[in-house]
Amino acid sequence: MTRYESKKRMLDWQRTQRLGRRRVGKATKDPVARSKLLEEARLPVSSLGSPSLHSSAGDTGTSENIRPIQLPSFLLSTPDSGSQALTSKPGYSFFSFPPEIRDMIYQYAVQYPTCLDLFASYYNQKEKRSRFACSSTKVELHTPTVLLLCKQITREALTILRSQSFVIDRIPPFIHGYPLPLPITDFISIRTLQNIRFFEFKVAVGEGNYGSAHVWRRVLENVLDAWAQKNSVVRLGVMIKLCNLAAEGLWWLELQEYEILVDKINNFEFRHAAKPGTVQYEHWILDVYYAYRTGYRNPLIRMHPDKYIWQGSPMEYV
Repeated sequence: MTRYESKKRMLDWQRTQRLGRRRVGKATKDPVARSKLLEEARLPVSSLGSPSLHSSAGDTGTSENIRPIQLPSFLLSTPDSGSQALTSKPGYSFFSFPPEIRDMIYQYAVQYPTCLDLFASYYNQKEKRSRFACSSTKVELHTPTVLLLCKQITREALTILRSQSFVIDRIPPFIHGYPLPLPITDFISIRTLQNIRFFEFKVAVGEGNYGSAHVWRRVLENVLDAWAQKNSVVRLGVMIKLCNLAAEGLWWLELQEYEILVDKINNFEFRHAAKPGTVQYEHWILDVYYAYRTGYRNPLIRMHPDKYIWQGSPMEYV
């Protein structure tokens, strides 16, 4: 990408931010427009932020609307029915349930861990180690128990697991004295990465006083190195969150790192992806309480932060 193209891209992003702010400004002066904007801003953010398997179809991003899938009534036992079953009926095998019911159970029992859970386990191990013990960066990996029961359950559960998306939305922990974070392969095995079919990569560019693209590029390189040997990727969703666009001095270097990051993703799609169109991009401009999606004449507007949509936001700690 030439210097002219980089400058044009930056100007397009700044233009989208101005249009988004203009829409927000108009809505503050008109109660009807404000209500419409707030209703739109609370809609699901994108294909990358779609509701999970445990969300209702009309989920608007609030915790009150998130509820687990309802199981059939014959699976919901009561003390009386349980005692009758023990006395009058023999036990049932798990495989006597219809495949649809077993799939619903697997959806509860097997899910990819979030980055928050993966990295929290590292800090828990670090706290348990003695101050005088030798410092080690090795993280204990484990396999969900349900995948170790029998071959048929493993086969059926893996089918459900591989239909889900694995999301990387946080930077791995840093070790004091090291300029870059730990490899993501310290937290999830290379073999698991190579078997993932649906992947979401949520990158924040322009964060901090010195930018964040160079750190995210390191995280991405760890994943792409594993995929260069073997991969099963069907869809790779990349959400790029653009921060601090007004800091032109920061973005002079950040744009270069952004271009390297995008080039690496495009190179993966060209050389190792199963088919063209495997990678899907989304660009969102973060602007305090709102986020604007680029690529539209009137940019889509969503609320920010939101812990159910923008994973990794400070709202998760409120």
